[in-house]
Amino acid sequence: MKKSNVVFLLMSTGIVVGTATGIYYFWRQLTQLPEWYNTGQNQPRTYAQIQKSSAAVEKKIEAQIQASPQAAKVNTASNQPSPKVSSPSDDVQVALSSQELNDLLVTKITEKRNGQPLPSAVKGFNAAVKEDKLKTGAVIDIQELQNSGLAEQQQQFLSEITQKIPMNDRKVYIGVEGRPRIQNGQLRFDENARIQVGNMSFTIAEVASRLGVSPEKVQDQLNLELRVRGLTVRDIDFKDGNAILKGDPK
Repeated sequence: MKKSNVVFLLMSTGIVVGTATGIYYFWRQLTQLPEWYNTGQNQPRTYAQIQKSSAAVEKKIEAQIQASPQAAKVNTASNQPSPKVSSPSDDVQVALSSQELNDLLVTKITEKRNGQPLPSAVKGFNAAVKEDKLKTGAVIDIQELQNSGLAEQQQQFLSEITQKIPMNDRKVYIGVEGRPRIQNGQLRFDENARIQVGNMSFTIAEVASRLGVSPEKVQDQLNLELRVRGLTVRDIDFKDGNAILKGDPK
């Protein structure tokens, strides 16, 4: 999760809550940390452990691709002059658990940072499949975020937020829940997704209205990279607590 995205989402929350009454109640709700963080913070996994898990996930995907009938079709067609035309029946389908998807997403995010781990302000990242939706987010240390070299405008926004909602010495959960689709190698959430901060959630329309920007701009802040070695991911589905990646073998 990029620092600019974090500040953008915090800014939107500050505007929404800043117009409400009962600030103490909202402060308690906003600073409530998720159960997965509270139960795991004493023994958090290291980034190296997440990388190792993600590498195993990609090997699992490659093995399933190589064993699929679709891969055989691709190998046979590679010597033919006419290009292969994809159809849903040609899809390779790979099921990932919530933990496998989480580790894959974390490493894909860091690949965009030239292999650097997530910023130190990110204290935990989690992805979970619930029914037919994906819920993903991170716990952010606000104080470390303030001291992480933000641009002047972002620093100003963050200062304004922490004046409205005293949380500069707190960790805050920021996440999104919805049914994403795959577009150009990215997970893109639709307009029905909800942005969650602490124990509170907001619609994209609410956030966009308060910020005076288009819903599309808010949605752009929620995108996650999902480029998988050996597989061109064209779709994603959720079933029985798993994420089902669908696509063409490369």
